Amino acid sequence: MSWDKFAFKVINDDGIYRDFLNRIGAESVMHHEFIPFGDPRSRQFLDNITYHQHMYEVGDTLSKIAYKYYGDPRLWYLIAWFNIKPTDFHCKIGDIIKVPVPLPEVREAFFNMVEV
Repeated sequence: MSWDKFAFKVINDDGIYRDFLNRIGAESVMHHEFIPFGDPRSRQFLDNITYHQHMYEVGDTLSKIAYKYYGDPRLWYLIAWFNIKPTDFHCKIGDIIKVPVPLPEVREAFFNMVEV
C-alpha cells in the first residue's frame, strides 16, 4: 500500500478476482481506497455546528446547494459528508439536506476528523 495526494493506492491481486484478472490479462489491479472521514454525527462535532435545511428539488445537485449556501460549488463534499450521502445519486427529491454552518468550523472539523 502506498499513498498519493488522493488516497491510499492498493494493489489488488486477491484470489477472489483471479477469473476477472485472467479475462483482462492482468496479474493485479491498482486502485484507490476511500479516505475514511470521521462520523459527522459525533457529539463533539455536532455541539459546535448548526445547519440550514434545504429540500432537495428537481435540478438540485450537491454542488448547486454548496454554491447557494457557501458561494462555492467545490464545497459540495462538506454537505455530502454531513448528510452521509456521498453522491447526488444518494439524494432523492424531497430529501431534507442539512447544510452545516459556520463554514470555517465545518471545514476545520472535516479535515480534523480524517482517519489516516
